[in-house]
Amino acid sequence: MTDLVPHRENVNGIKRVVKDNEIRFGDVVGVHRMRGLYDHYGIYTGNGGMIHYADPSGDFGTNIVIHRTTLKAFKEDSEYLFVIDFDKFIRKNQVKIFDIITPFGINVSKLLIALLGNSNYHIYSPEETVQRAESRLGERNYNIATNNCEHFAIWCKTGVSESTQIENFLQRIREIRIH
Repeated sequence: MTDLVPHRENVNGIKRVVKDNEIRFGDVVGVHRMRGLYDHYGIYTGNGGMIHYADPSGDFGTNIVIHRTTLKAFKEDSEYLFVIDFDKFIRKNQVKIFDIITPFGINVSKLLIALLGNSNYHIYSPEETVQRAESRLGERNYNIATNNCEHFAIWCKTGVSESTQIENFLQRIREIRIH
């Protein structure tokens, strides 16, 4: 199945809908929650297993921890799963001049990325990705803005802790403040 995820944040087609049996060891897997209000991410460990950052009773709660679960439990009531295409993900994160110079000035963080290059990204092998996820099992440092499930999953695969959901939310806030 090669359909793109029907979601407003599927920039440049980096998310690809998959069936449960199409997920591969070391994939960053996501699901839409609450009819697309947010996405939840984890790392597929093979044999129907996942590692993700959540409360064992659901995504949010008082016991948010990086832990193992089943793909079925991870999926919950979501209709489908998606995986991130990291070749497209890296290309999406390459900075272009119009990203740096905006109508409101210069985006300093993107200027630095352009000057220094995207050398921070490293695509880890599936084995390394799962090892990185396992190395953080039991972690309880969840922060929705700086260390959420997407930060964790992207870090496992690339070495860079980031969340496009948070970046998109902050961009919307900036746009509202400008208008």
